[in-house]
Formats: sequence, C-alpha cells, structure tokens
Amino acid sequence: MRKKMTAFVSLGLVCIPLFLSCETNQQTEEAQLNAALEKPEKIISTVKAATLFNNDHTTRLSSIGKSKTTFEDKAIHFELDVLTNYIQHLEKVAVSKKIPITGVSFVFGTDAHGERTTFMMPSTRNAELDYQESFTIENDQFLTFRHIDTFLLASKTTGNDENLILSTEGYLSFNEAVTMFNRYQANYIEQIAVKVPRDFYTKAVWYSLDEINAYITYLKKKSNKHHLDITGIDVFFGVYDKNPDLELKSNAQTVFLAASTQNQTIINTKGTLLNDVLKNDDFHKNDATDNEEDESLAYNMGQLSPPPVTN
Repeated sequence: MRKKMTAFVSLGLVCIPLFLSCETNQQTEEAQLNAALEKPEKIISTVKAATLFNNDHTTRLSSIGKSKTTFEDKAIHFELDVLTNYIQHLEKVAVSKKIPITGVSFVFGTDAHGERTTFMMPSTRNAELDYQESFTIENDQFLTFRHIDTFLLASKTTGNDENLILSTEGYLSFNEAVTMFNRYQANYIEQIAVKVPRDFYTKAVWYSLDEINAYITYLKKKSNKHHLDITGIDVFFGVYDKNPDLELKSNAQTVFLAASTQNQTIINTKGTLLNDVLKNDDFHKNDATDNEEDESLAYNMGQLSPPPVTN
C-alpha cells in the first residue's frame, strides 16, 4: 500500500511539469491568436506595397507619358477622423433607410488638373450581375453608379443632400462624381488600353465595411502603441504582377492603402517612409521584409470592379 501511494505521488510530480508545459503552450497559442485577430487579413508587406507602386509607374504612367509624376501627386489623402465619421454615417444610413450597404468602393477618377484620384462610395450587391455596385441618394432618389459601364450619364436632378460620396476635397454630388469617373475613362483607360491591352480595366476597388473598420482600428492601435501620430490614410494606385496564379488580378490595376502622419506616408510601425523605401533600389531583392507583415501598415487585396463574376 505504501508503494502504491509513493507511485501515485511520483506520477503526480511528473504530471505537474507536463501540465505547466501544456498551459504555457496554450497561453502562447492564445497570444498568437489574439495577435492574428488584431491584424486585418489584408495587411501586406513593405515589399508588396512598394512593388505595387513601382508596377503602376512602369506599366501605366510611363506607358502614357506620365513618368515624371511626383510621389506627392500620387498620394491621395483622407483624414482618419473624416473616414471614421464617414463609415459611421454609412452605417446609420443603412439602418435608417433599410439599405443593405455591404461596403465601400474606392472609385477611380481624374480631377480638374488631370491627375488621377479616387473617391469613396457606399456599395450594395447587385444580385443580377453578381458584383458590388456603388450608389448614392439625392433628393430621396436612389442613384446607381455602374462602374461596369464605359461612361456614365449625368442625372437631370441632383443635389448633394446625403453626403454619400467622399472625395479628398469633401463630399461630391452624383454629377460631380460622374464627371471625374468619365475623365478617368477618357484620360487614362483609353490611353492605357493602347499600350496594355486587357479584357477589362479596373475602375473601382471594393472593401466590406468590416474590413475598413478593422483597418482604421488597426492603425489607431498601432499609432498609440508605437507613438506614431497617424492622422490619415493615403491611397495609392498599384498594379499586380503578371503572375497567372493571380488570375483576374494578374497585371490589373488596384489601390493600396498606407498610414499617413504629418503629411508623410509611413509603411510600418518603425515609421519608415514609403518614399524612402522606393528610393532604395534593392528593396525588391530583400525577401526578408515579407516576414514583417506584423509591423506593416499597408493594406490591399480588395475586390476589383469590373468585371462582375460570370457563371
């Protein structure tokens, strides 16, 4: 009986360190899970962001004689507080008007100075065509913004009374947005099509409301933790690699997002300037930065439109 008790106690002493080990592993796994949940799925590395930027310059701007476009002219800036209020406004509109707003689209346009830009619009799913279609509301009229069309027609009656189209200069009316959208088709897509023939050309990039909210929250947390003073989001045009595995995204135009602080675009939690990364010709040779996504502040992989998904 004494031997059995001794054996039982010995077994207990063996189990204690095993239990502690299991508990430690569980805590580590929980910490990793929490970290993963805090980081939005579509955060990309510095290398990927810089590659998208350079691809746009070499395959798009340079092909139409705009290779001298400066970095400052490529940054499309939105204040973080303005974006936060805008998303909250869309969520209230979805409830009050019972509209299933699925997300926001960064719609491509050209400003009065001939520079590319993007403006934001709420989107809802077009079940018939199976894609995310942008819209606005003016004078209680629901106006669809079909970025699968080549050119859009202005509305006969328009009034910016719901503030659903956000540009870098403030809110736009439907007709103002249509003018910018049509300019992009005439000034960029039609010129690019001569040099880069494709079956379709991107005119908008869609993200769900949850994704945009997650990215804004992520930036605010990183800003507080690393004392970065992030005040906005900069949007840049990019182009995916000519990788057939990317399927419809291969060599397609997109936009990627990055953090902005004091009128400077930063790419990671170290406060590294995107422009400084681009000036380093060896950045694309350094695969090590692909392992630094936890510190990255860049965001990509939205849904491109057009084309709609076809069956």
